[in-house]
Amino acid sequence: MIRQRDIAAGRRSTTEGLPMVYARRKRLAAPATVAALAALIGMALGHEGSAPSPSPSGSAYALNGTFTKVDGAQRAALGLLAGSAPELGQDISPLTLDVTPISATVLRVRIGAPGRWEVPQALFTNRDAPAAGGATAYELSYVASPFWFAVARTGAGGATVFNSSAGPLVFKDQYLEITTSVAETAALFGLGETVSSGGLELRRDGRPVGLWNRDSSSLHPDQNTYGSRPFVMAVHPDASAHGILLLNSNAMDVVPARASVSFRATGGVLDFYFLLGPTPAAVAEQLASVVGRPALPPYWSLGLMNSKYGYSSAAECQGVVDAYEAAGVPLETFISDSQYMDHDQDFTLGYGFHLYDMQVFVAKLHANGQRWVPILDPGIHIRGGYAPYDSGIAQDVFLRDISGGYYVGQVWPGAVHFPDFMKPSTVAWWGGLIEGMIKQGLELDGLWLDMNEVSNYCSGDYCVDQGNVAPNNTFVCSLQCASGKHVLPNGMAANSSVPDGVFAPPYAIANWDSAGNARRPLGEKTLAVSVRHYDRTLEYDVHNLYPLFQAAATAQALQRLRGKRSFILSRANWLGSGAYAAHWTGDTYSSWDDLRASVAGILSAGLAGIPFTGADICGFMGWPTMELCARWAAAGAWYPFARFHHADGFAEPFRWPEVARVSQVSFSWRVRALPALYTAFYEARIRGCPVARPFAFAFPGDLANARGVHLQWLLGDSLLVSPVVTEGATSVTAYLPPATWYSLYTLEAVDGAPYGAPYGRSITLQVALTEPAPVHLMGGYVLPLSAGGNTTAAARAAPLTLLVAFPADAAAKPGLGLGSARCGPACAAAAPGVLPACGHMYLDDGEQLGFATARGTRLTFDGVLRKGPSYNSSAHASGDAWNGSLLLSWSGKGTCGGNATWPPLDEVAFLGVPPPVDPSTVYVTDGGGARAQL
Repeated sequence: MIRQRDIAAGRRSTTEGLPMVYARRKRLAAPATVAALAALIGMALGHEGSAPSPSPSGSAYALNGTFTKVDGAQRAALGLLAGSAPELGQDISPLTLDVTPISATVLRVRIGAPGRWEVPQALFTNRDAPAAGGATAYELSYVASPFWFAVARTGAGGATVFNSSAGPLVFKDQYLEITTSVAETAALFGLGETVSSGGLELRRDGRPVGLWNRDSSSLHPDQNTYGSRPFVMAVHPDASAHGILLLNSNAMDVVPARASVSFRATGGVLDFYFLLGPTPAAVAEQLASVVGRPALPPYWSLGLMNSKYGYSSAAECQGVVDAYEAAGVPLETFISDSQYMDHDQDFTLGYGFHLYDMQVFVAKLHANGQRWVPILDPGIHIRGGYAPYDSGIAQDVFLRDISGGYYVGQVWPGAVHFPDFMKPSTVAWWGGLIEGMIKQGLELDGLWLDMNEVSNYCSGDYCVDQGNVAPNNTFVCSLQCASGKHVLPNGMAANSSVPDGVFAPPYAIANWDSAGNARRPLGEKTLAVSVRHYDRTLEYDVHNLYPLFQAAATAQALQRLRGKRSFILSRANWLGSGAYAAHWTGDTYSSWDDLRASVAGILSAGLAGIPFTGADICGFMGWPTMELCARWAAAGAWYPFARFHHADGFAEPFRWPEVARVSQVSFSWRVRALPALYTAFYEARIRGCPVARPFAFAFPGDLANARGVHLQWLLGDSLLVSPVVTEGATSVTAYLPPATWYSLYTLEAVDGAPYGAPYGRSITLQVALTEPAPVHLMGGYVLPLSAGGNTTAAARAAPLTLLVAFPADAAAKPGLGLGSARCGPACAAAAPGVLPACGHMYLDDGEQLGFATARGTRLTFDGVLRKGPSYNSSAHASGDAWNGSLLLSWSGKGTCGGNATWPPLDEVAFLGVPPPVDPSTVYVTDGGGARAQL
């Protein structure tokens, strides 16, 4: 619904802390169709009074005329009333205002102008089609002059989720600004990717968060790094949540303040998607419907991976694999860093990695049920006779600079050109090079995409390679570079289609350099913003999308070449990257601070639709201590993506007996938990849920406590991870949300709340250095566990154990329930005399494209305990007892089959069964009449 606000001066009302000024409303009934919406907003749009005045320095627009239907949207024009800040450029007028109902819970509001850059919708895969008509859960209201608008949930007391009266609407060529009020009591999350010094929740202190992809390590917290994700989730004390997504790829600042959030972009349009929730899980699902649902990874990629910067030969790599086996640490995948190449040149093999040796190495991995994933960087070395360079020149696949020639940068191999992955012929060229590797007998199982921010040692609009740049990793630029439009030598003419303002934008975002200086030039140590793509698009507009285009090209190639799901790991990212690739948090340091910061980095990526995320276990740079590596291994075993990766020295888990022991135990448990972990990724694929979930997401009803928990996480629906992340500590203080919790290792039960309380409590857990991180199973869930194995394939075939964990008796402990909002199927609530537990397990062949839809791929577990009469052997009643059952059933008709070979069910354990129990009434049934008594 769209409605205009009638304004009378001097009267105010407040909704969810958001100031509104009005006296009388024309409230319009919710339309059933777009046509009905058009008829309603075609009414007279007269107004009385005026809106709150913009700030003195802000521009002001007025809505001209009426809304009309255009391409499924309701469109109106905005005309400039008053300009401002001429130093930032001339205000653009008229603007177009498009209001589009995407679904019952997602509203799109776009403010733009003709000819502006917009994010290509074709980038987003695994999306949902817009809903056709029907009642909506939102309404949009506005004031015509000066124009501002608000989006609120429908119904009495519907909360406002966006209100632009909090600041001016500014729309210039290179500066766009809009501000919304946000309740001070809300907890805000999102706006990756930074290494936050304050934990997961966004600080609301008015400091801008810069969104511009760049190669920056974790040594400098609170600065922009590898990814940019213009998405904010707000969670409120009443457990409701909503999301604000700005589909804009230009450099921008987002400024969370005490009572507002401002968006300041350097180009593009203001293309907002309002995600109405009303729960955090619903917001995640709505985000996935817009930017694409996360890819379901191949089953094997959930196992432990190992890589290192610095292995010198295929023989050394084989020795590492053998050492893992000797230490009893279940290694699944070996990832090769760039040392396997000839002087860091993509698609080559270097000294110590001869073709035959690598063929033998990869073949042996595959024979052992293990996998191989090599690295690729985007930069292609400028060297005649190097096949990728020669074919790239012949097929014209590289980006161009202001002279019209190919842009020159510098990275590991020396002077390089960068592929234009926006160009269709580049996608085909890239796929052909990957195919060439495979045809050499290097049967890769996936690819690692690094340095794709894009990283560049040099800064400049025009750089010259004099042919003397040697391969190096000093990060020192050896090219001759100059910046600006008038720097070309010998009278060369610059590309006149590059606007002057691109070289020195009037607004500088919070773009940090390695020395900690803010508001650095956008082209510093990356592609120049004046670089042109094949369709004349400027890097200024699409820089943040480079990793998304590259991941899409790589996914397309691997799908064609392998015909099954492949693993892609990307350092840089943007919204929608999760539909193509996994992610890791980049160049961490071997420090306790970085171990702690890794948790927030992983959780933030999951909230933005990139659930398959992890951090380099033991840290990438520096020299980890044995204690740090042991604690990091225990925590990393429960990351969604688990990899040991390091550069300085050696930090594989078998290097220390203590780390080997804790890794063997921890990763063996990870392998055992794969049935539940793979199911969590399935839920991420179909529902958009993070795999690793912050407490504020999983327990929004306990927000007062949950918002401050940033060193624990919920893995899937039911596993609570509480690692030790403090040097010298032999225990961890863990917060247990309101639920019944069972230690995964000892099955001991702990109540997560005081008697009758709706909030949780903290407990101290003793954890020796060689013990795994504490993990607890939430009561009310059924957890499938594998008997384990050295590889994921072995674990898939091993027998299953079901842990049927019941909640506390609601009659005795009324404050304890199921505790969280599930992302999986709902389970009945506990009630006096009835204790439920439920769960499910998804299984397919582990590599088939997409995910399975045939029957027999989803097994559900429904357990229940009921208090009733017990009978002795003579069938005489002997008082009340708890009687239990567990129902196993597959989706669709029939039993298991279709896309998966199910392992045998070996054991069922009922947890939390209160005495007395009549053993003769506790049984398992498969829904087809077969029954097994426990």
